[in-house]
Formats: sequence, structure tokens, C-alpha cells
Amino acid sequence: MQLTAVVVFYQTELYAAPTLQTLAKSMTPELKDFLAQIHFVLYDNSAQPHTTAQLTWLPDFEYQHDPRNLGIATAYNAGLKVAQQNDSQFLWLLDQDTALTADFINELQQQVAKNLPVQAIVPQIKANGILMSPRDIRSPFKVVPLTTGQQQYVLAINSAALVRVGFLRQLGGFSQDFQLDFLDNWLFYQIAQRQGQVQVLSSVLQHQLSVMHTQQIKMPRYQSIITAEWRYYHQYQKISEWQYRGHLVLRFASQLLIKRDLTKARYLIKFIFGYHPK
Repeated sequence: MQLTAVVVFYQTELYAAPTLQTLAKSMTPELKDFLAQIHFVLYDNSAQPHTTAQLTWLPDFEYQHDPRNLGIATAYNAGLKVAQQNDSQFLWLLDQDTALTADFINELQQQVAKNLPVQAIVPQIKANGILMSPRDIRSPFKVVPLTTGQQQYVLAINSAALVRVGFLRQLGGFSQDFQLDFLDNWLFYQIAQRQGQVQVLSSVLQHQLSVMHTQQIKMPRYQSIITAEWRYYHQYQKISEWQYRGHLVLRFASQLLIKRDLTKARYLIKFIFGYHPK
């Protein structure tokens, strides 16, 4: 089986998740055979399990419930384990909020069939009409778009990306240092560090990115994002301390003057003045 897909859910009915709903609508007669060749791991981080009774249209899947809600790294590693058992070529990373299209799946099928020497295959992702992924990983804090085709220095979001199973095996799986936030940065940094290639597709998908609306993010999650960002830029893609703090100052000004969120602004001050999280 060439593909194993892992779809991560949290506090939603499986059949109602945008990813599965749009996948079902995208399945043209020509793509049904391709769908039948994909084993889906439905990984549910919800406190209570959900039924799969309304997923009879999905030919080959298994349901895993994990009430611990340990984030996406644990879920992806569970999917990777299944992919290795299936001798899959790629692991397809999905979450519950990505709107899939027939054009994307058709292009995906074509690229997988070519067996290109790439470590990942990614679509273009827009959020609120703004192109967010993929972009040049060498430009921290900026969205520098990349052209389609094979690219070397790529940063893409995890959702809808295909990653080569053999490469993930070399890494020892997904890092537990980034259970949720900045796991995609870590993954594509590893690809770039090894001069790996990423195939950028022409297909454009719509995705909901919570980090674009920090007013709606609760403080514990915001703390998780900032801590993961600090860890990534201090332990992996290392940048100068002044560049990092300059970025934080701009973010602080935004939280204080535009979003009027004193709690988040106060938390950022700690990092601006050199706080090192554990």
C-alpha cells in the first residue's frame, strides 16, 4: 500500500470534520480506486470516543482513541507505525480542518505515481485568502512564497503534506519536543538540513489556522506557542538573539496596542528580557 494517512481529530464528530466531508465530496469515479489504496488512521484526541458508523464510504480505515490529548506528534507517530507495518511509501498528514479538493487529490495521485526523489509533497495552503504555505525556511518570520516543482529550502504546514516513510524512520519519528506547535517547522528543518527535496504542488487548499487569530486563543495555548517558538529558534534553526527579540517586540506591540491583550503582552515581556523556558 503506497499511502497511509493519519487524520487527527479533537472534540468533533468524525463524519462532520471538514477534512472527511470534503474528501467524500472530492471522490470522483476516477479517484475511487486511488482512495481504496489508502489506509486511513483516524486518531481521536477527544475525551470521549466517537462513532465511525457514518464512515462506511471510507474503504479502509482504523480508529484509534487517545483521551490523553498529547497533541499531534503522538498521533503522527501512531500513524507512522501503521505506515511501516503497511510498507507504505508515504505518510499523509491530515487534521480535521483542511478542505480537500478533487484537483489536489488528482495531482497527488500523479505525483506519487512518478516516484520522484523527494522527501515530501505539499500543496499550497491559504488561510483567510492569504498564502501561508509553503514558504522559504531561510526567512524566519516572513512569508516568502515558493514556486511549484522541486524545492530545497521549504517550510510547509503539516496538514495535507505527504512525507516519505523512510525519511521519517531515519529521524526516529516525529519529535516529542514539539507535541503540537512548531512540529512542522522541526520536520521541514530536518529535510532542509539534509539537502532534501520537497515537491510543491500547484493545487491550493483552504485551511483554518488558529494562530492567525490570537485573540481567540486561550492563554495556556498561547504560552505553548511562544515556548515552542523559543525552543525551535534556540535549539534548531538558530538565529541571533537580537533578531528573535526584535520579532518579540513587534509581537508585543501588536498584542498591547492593536489587540489590547495585556495578559499576552505581559507574557511576551518575559521572553524579551531573556526568559528561558524549561
